[in-house]
Amino acid sequence: MMGHLHNIQAIVKHLSAMFLLLAFATLGFSQQITVKFLGQLNGSAYQCLDSVKVNNISRGWTETVHYPDTIIVLSQTNTLGTISSDADALYQNVPNPFDCTTTAELAISRTSDVTLMLVDVNGRTITSYKGTLDAGIHKFEISAEKPQTYLLNALVGTKSYSIRMVNIGNGCGNTIKYLGESQDITAKLECLNEFRIGDIMGYTGYATINGNTVASATFVQQQISSQNITLNFSLQTDLPEVTTLAASAIGSTTATLWGWATGHDQAGFVYGTSPDNLQYNMTASSTLTEEFSRQLTGLTPNTTYYYKAYATNTVGTVTGEILNFTTEETSETHDITVDFTSLGHSTNYQWLYLYIPLDSVTVQNRTRNWTRTLIFPDTVMNVDINNAKLNIEGNASSNDQMTYIGYTTYRGIVYQRQIQSYLRSETLQFMFEIPFCDDFYMHTELIDCEPITYNGITYTQSGHYEIGHYQTSYHCDSIIILDIEIRNQIFNEIVVKTCDESYTWDGITYTESGIYQRMYTSVHGCDSLVSLVLTVGNGFTDERDGNSYCTITIGNQVWMAENLRYLPSVYRSNQESYTESRYYVYDYQGNNVEEAKSTYNYNEYGVLYNNIAAQNACPAGWHLPSDSEWTELEIYLENNGYNFDNYIDSDNDRETHNVIGKSMASQTNWTVSDISNSPGRLQQKNNSSGFNGKPAGWKHLNGLFKHINESAAWWATGYYTNGNGWDRYLFFSRAHCTRSHNNKHIGLSIRCIQD
Repeated sequence: MMGHLHNIQAIVKHLSAMFLLLAFATLGFSQQITVKFLGQLNGSAYQCLDSVKVNNISRGWTETVHYPDTIIVLSQTNTLGTISSDADALYQNVPNPFDCTTTAELAISRTSDVTLMLVDVNGRTITSYKGTLDAGIHKFEISAEKPQTYLLNALVGTKSYSIRMVNIGNGCGNTIKYLGESQDITAKLECLNEFRIGDIMGYTGYATINGNTVASATFVQQQISSQNITLNFSLQTDLPEVTTLAASAIGSTTATLWGWATGHDQAGFVYGTSPDNLQYNMTASSTLTEEFSRQLTGLTPNTTYYYKAYATNTVGTVTGEILNFTTEETSETHDITVDFTSLGHSTNYQWLYLYIPLDSVTVQNRTRNWTRTLIFPDTVMNVDINNAKLNIEGNASSNDQMTYIGYTTYRGIVYQRQIQSYLRSETLQFMFEIPFCDDFYMHTELIDCEPITYNGITYTQSGHYEIGHYQTSYHCDSIIILDIEIRNQIFNEIVVKTCDESYTWDGITYTESGIYQRMYTSVHGCDSLVSLVLTVGNGFTDERDGNSYCTITIGNQVWMAENLRYLPSVYRSNQESYTESRYYVYDYQGNNVEEAKSTYNYNEYGVLYNNIAAQNACPAGWHLPSDSEWTELEIYLENNGYNFDNYIDSDNDRETHNVIGKSMASQTNWTVSDISNSPGRLQQKNNSSGFNGKPAGWKHLNGLFKHINESAAWWATGYYTNGNGWDRYLFFSRAHCTRSHNNKHIGLSIRCIQD
């Protein structure tokens, strides 16, 4: 089993779960052995198990108990029993994948408040159910609107459980319906192999940790009685990092797969014709470099293949995302192929040759006395001699006498050219004699501060006016253009908001907010009035280090319009902590505060804080915003016209119409995106709210700085049910502001809000 790649994509909540293995009765005895398995991570934290491999070493067989069907009866009589749930659990939905609608069961051991949430790939809650349920097993019907992967989260009291669901249907709506109490779980018979009390048994647990399948240490002993067994998992911080790259050199039966990885001993690809069944495994041709590849051969033409890269080392195996490619169709072969092209040469410039597209080709078979026409762009004639077939109606044979007439249109005039030939495979080029034109334009330019009168016509606006049009004998154009530029009085307005107490404009320093005007005379004698709309002194200075920050009032809240730069100490990216404050500057790998403050990233993007440092980093009179204060900001922007599509969303729900990403993002430094309404698209239209969120990136797990110029992320106070800290982030290719939660030892930016 260790030699196979597990295709498991799951979200693990690091909660405890218990697998029951009911087993082992000898012939003539009714004694039953109960073995309970408990997962443990790094010697202390509980770890939810995905499955347990049961190996009877004495008798040489292996079976696997899969969650949630975690009941197996191993006896000489193989009698199935009915087992009641005595622990909370969310069982995998059936069917999965599903077409719009599926069902799932939730087992609870005592009367509890229950919340079920259907969450999409962007972390949005699509629909939910809330209620109080008695102890037992309860059944729910779940419907999903769009074909994609979802998470079904169940909150039972203070405990949380999740399963992954894949919808392949369309248009059923998003609902969670309670169907009532289900029957007790029935034990599933997983094994018909013989077991005797006293056999030597081995148990290996498997769990999904940080999205990757990890095996526990194998527990081996002589099984003679019931007991509780702890399966220990050890997870280091040096799992490989892997990315699936686009395929190249795609033909009808071949393609080359590409991947990127670090920290790996081996790498490769799994692939197949379905994303849910990647049954083929190919080790990469080069595995010790970051970029690796493997050529696939023997593929089926015109077929879509799905694949993902993987990398493995002594810690575990990591997989990238699933991509796909489609092989080309098999090239058709014909007995005879006649390809028609054309050029045009000028009658007045014999050396000038230009490509001219064909409108059509008339094909005349003089031997068999038929005529057909090929219409652009289908200007290739294919002939299959054995079937006497053409791609146009009519039969033909090799060496038939043929006449081909090509037609093209230039400047409204139709030209034709004729070629006679025998029928054979060849490329025929029609040479058209065409009087190519270089159009002649004569420009007259007039500039004034007032309306201009020319040839009795008064022009009040600048522009290009055609006042004469003549045609030569070759049908070429001769056009007279009047270029008029009217420079009326110009009234410009300059809007300046500065955090400083003064602003200097045109050599004069202003210390008060107001409107100031200057009159200029251009070289053409036109007057220009320029107004300066000035706001000064709307900032705050941190007494701890002298850093000054612009502020912005949004609704009833006053925010810093810059990321916090408070830096009492600085750490390298691999100096992480869950319990102590850590401060980072993007891409700085040292411990010298002054050196870190001199970097571009510090001055442009501020400091990255772990969650412990973030709680108390804001200066006196300011604080780290709570999750609810972030929500208040989002709802205000949605309600007051800051959605980029101008939709006013007045339902006070941050989830329903959140298109505020551009209004919160800065106007510079974002990675360019072609996604409509995203910060990376038309960046000059960003920041209508004045929030000025810059793409500072973040300090990722495993000591890596990531996503600068792609994302901006800020901490909030409060914690999610698994202990992760709440946050908000913008992404260069997404239109919304995302609510999420992250591990407390990563590094994010801070935006302080006034008390």
